Amino acid sequence: MRKKTFNFQNRFINDDKGQGSAELILIIGGIIVIILIVVSMYKSYLVDLGTEIDSNEINTLNSSFSDIASKFE
Repeated sequence: MRKKTFNFQNRFINDDKGQGSAELILIIGGIIVIILIVVSMYKSYLVDLGTEIDSNEINTLNSSFSDIASKFE
């Protein structure tokens, strides 16, 4: 009886079928953590850049509408 449990323990310890999947999950998790840290560090810069892009786009759109409106007067 003791020999069977010992063989089961050896097979369980030496079984590496899921090792590749576990390593891949850890790598992807590490990359996600790094991306979150970088985004949190540059959050204010990204927010300011977004508002600048929005205001430039709105100004361009308004001038385009003004040009189109002047043609219909």
